[in-house]
Amino acid sequence: MEEKLAHVTDVANEAFDFVIVGGGLAGCVLASRLSENLNVTVALLEAGKAHFNDSLIPEVDGWMQLLLNPEYDWVFRTTPQQKAVNSVTTPDGNPTPSFYWSRGKGLGGSTTINFLYWTRPQREEIEATERLGNAGWNWERFFEASKRAERFCAPNEDADAQYRPLYNPQSVGHNGPIPVSFARTSSGMESIFQEALKANGVDAIADAVSSISGSWRAASIIDPETQTRSHAAKGYLYPALGRRNLNVLTEAYVRKVLTKQDGDERVAIGVEFEHGGEVHIVSARKEVIISAGTVKSPHVLELSGIGDPAILKPLAIPVVLDLPPVGANVQDHLLVSAYLFEMRQDHDFITSDTIKLPTFQTKLRQAYGDDSGPLALALSGAAFVPISGFSQRAEQLIEAQERKVAETGGTLPPGLKEQYDLQLEMFKNPSVPDIEIVVFPFSIPPNGMHTSDSGKPFVGLLPSIARPFSRGTIHASSADPSVQPTIEPNYLSEEIDLEILVDSIKFLRKVTATSPWKEAAVGEVLPGPNVQTDEQVRDFVKNNLSTTWHSCGSCSMLPKERGGVVDNKLKVYGTKNLRVADLSILPLIVSVHTQATTYGIAEQAADIIKTEHGL
Repeated sequence: MEEKLAHVTDVANEAFDFVIVGGGLAGCVLASRLSENLNVTVALLEAGKAHFNDSLIPEVDGWMQLLLNPEYDWVFRTTPQQKAVNSVTTPDGNPTPSFYWSRGKGLGGSTTINFLYWTRPQREEIEATERLGNAGWNWERFFEASKRAERFCAPNEDADAQYRPLYNPQSVGHNGPIPVSFARTSSGMESIFQEALKANGVDAIADAVSSISGSWRAASIIDPETQTRSHAAKGYLYPALGRRNLNVLTEAYVRKVLTKQDGDERVAIGVEFEHGGEVHIVSARKEVIISAGTVKSPHVLELSGIGDPAILKPLAIPVVLDLPPVGANVQDHLLVSAYLFEMRQDHDFITSDTIKLPTFQTKLRQAYGDDSGPLALALSGAAFVPISGFSQRAEQLIEAQERKVAETGGTLPPGLKEQYDLQLEMFKNPSVPDIEIVVFPFSIPPNGMHTSDSGKPFVGLLPSIARPFSRGTIHASSADPSVQPTIEPNYLSEEIDLEILVDSIKFLRKVTATSPWKEAAVGEVLPGPNVQTDEQVRDFVKNNLSTTWHSCGSCSMLPKERGGVVDNKLKVYGTKNLRVADLSILPLIVSVHTQATTYGIAEQAADIIKTEHGL
């Protein structure tokens, strides 16, 4: 495969119709789709390595060794947070006010290191994108585009009867490049949690398309034929590498986009990048497309002189285009990382600890056969719950937030009032979830979520906020492209976000005190019996948080006067031929794990570009 990659001399000082910055999920999709037409030329620049024949990336549980590993992960850091502490998901397992933002480094980007979940958003969340002023970005269009990415593989007839892999054949794609399936192994705790949830008003659902509210067995990006991870490079890019019109250059670190003035607009004419310690330029005849992700896409724009002069001038970056919304409107899912249970050993629960035991390996081989390929545990337990389903003070919280938005609306940044109004509307809709709860039977290395390697089964029930009201920023901190940008998520800057997480823990305590969970558990390890009052729970939540690595919004697709960076064709305002196409353009975060959403964005972006150029 290495011989199919470009050499720097194939790209440097050459011209291509399309130059794509970033070989992650969206970049792989766009490089593949645009190069389908052999009459156009495409160059894809990826800062990381190709990772061909890597032994860790294909493993279903390989992410445990990839996260926070600089070979595969950019390991971005946020500023120290004033109201939140990152626990568990840190290199040493110890708490820190500066959160670690993992992002995939190499071809395929974060699809090579994520937790493999394949979940589509709620219809109303996608419709909100169009209602914010983006004509054409509606549910129907997104649904068809996201299905185009997937090749759904139906489960075997002998699938787990207690923890059923339910789906509607009309709701999934069947011919796409990304194999999607139900993981064959589960911990055994998911079905018990589903039953306890049902006793508390949260039903299991058969098809998570019409509504995702409820509990369900989530699909994963697992190829059932090989029992290995699917990812964007393998599905989209590898089959295209032999095309004569596609040049893929790895270890090419983009420094900036080169533009020139043409009338009232800027025209992207090329990209400056570093490779092997030397700086090179590649020219673009038609377009430059930035697909570097939520962290790096605004960073590349600002390094190119496109952004807020108040940010750029102090860094001595020449301003070529005054566009203050670049790097603003950042949103992220925040998760309580340490609601932890020890489970009974006589139930044969499978966790990342117990699966290593010889007795469990023997049982699994008996169940699946000795020649059935690698046997690894994958996440699949998911529940999405509206605020009315988990908070006893739902109406009070909604009314308080409505009053605050009404009182402060005149002082909010452009466009934020409209976003908040839609969030409040979804708050009131019992079909739209406001938290996700993940069944997490894994120990995060090196110290894990507990201090024992005894092989006892431990599990986290981890709630995350679906659509936070807090907003952050991502901005260049230096004119030196190698210096990471300043990431300021402003976690819990809006009190409503904290209160939702507090009530989610109180709800989970009610659920775990219900049969059959209570009989299957030894007991709650964290926060434990000493945390009882609302104030104690609030303090526990603030000190035991993690990102879920789903940030968006830093190059929001919105009308310019409402805080937009790109229009509904993904063109950067004030430019003729510079686009951003990745999760950074999503103006309002969705409640689910974001890779299926990003595939949908990338496929729609390919449609837009091909249509505009008649390809």
